[in-house]
Amino acid sequence: MTAIIILNWNGADDTIACLCSLEKAQGSFFVVVTDNGSADDSVQRIKEYISGSGLDIRLLELGHNYGFAGGNNRAVEYASQFAPDSYLLLNNDTEVTPGFLVRLEEFRKSHDCYQVLTPRINCYYDKERIWNCGGVLRFGFRRYRYADVRQDRVLNKKPFRIGFVTGCALYFTPRVIYDGFTPFTDRFFFGEEDFDFSMRMNRHGLKMACVTDSVIYHKVGSAGNRMVKSGKVYLHLLNRYIDIRLNNGGLYFLLWRLAAFYFTVRALKKAFGSISGALEKYRILLSDMRSMDKVDRSVFESLVIKGDYFE
Repeated sequence: MTAIIILNWNGADDTIACLCSLEKAQGSFFVVVTDNGSADDSVQRIKEYISGSGLDIRLLELGHNYGFAGGNNRAVEYASQFAPDSYLLLNNDTEVTPGFLVRLEEFRKSHDCYQVLTPRINCYYDKERIWNCGGVLRFGFRRYRYADVRQDRVLNKKPFRIGFVTGCALYFTPRVIYDGFTPFTDRFFFGEEDFDFSMRMNRHGLKMACVTDSVIYHKVGSAGNRMVKSGKVYLHLLNRYIDIRLNNGGLYFLLWRLAAFYFTVRALKKAFGSISGALEKYRILLSDMRSMDKVDRSVFESLVIKGDYFE
């Protein structure tokens, strides 16, 4: 049986739509809806949905916003008491196809060397277009497989090995936990957790694959649309610089910084509007990266909710 974990934070509309799609899903599973300290009426609305649902749903109320990584880690710990055969972390802004879980389970049973899987993730608002099929990591950079192409490119393609899997739809076996990992590091309140996860899986030799005939749909960017865009860009870069620094040696990080300079400044210029502003933010980024080992809730909120980080 698979434990499907859905994290909710002030997003009952998306969460209930995701649960509705799971009503039609095949396979053996139960659902853990984890409320990450919502400040709206999410909990009450989800309880009302559960009371009339035919799904096996357990509601875990955390009472505090632990971020994406912290919320999912606590949900996995809770679900583990029921001894599932596998876990699936599923974004609440996704909807699934009926056979998606069966396809993942069938591949895992016939290819037990793979400990981490992802379905093909198509875009919700253009269902013929692929968001990603996992990806690869090279020299501290991520590249999605089959990103932003029509799905006919992969319709007859067999599952393939990948080096990166997004937290949007992350299927894994208990071995990932039993080998001493939590799924995500709590170092990052929002973002970067899947990049760090993938680096650890690669470093410890745990194989990952994309199962192309397992399909879900993602409402890409729905959470990010509520954030300050310039702060979101800076947050992404700060997360990545800290992650690469802490997971690699000094020489590697120095070479990576040199390779990343152009892309970093270009992203900052697009976010903040001028080359002088980009270079100033780059200077702050390097200072923050050296002084921080984590990006906590206060930094996250200052950057992308309040927008007062640079004041």
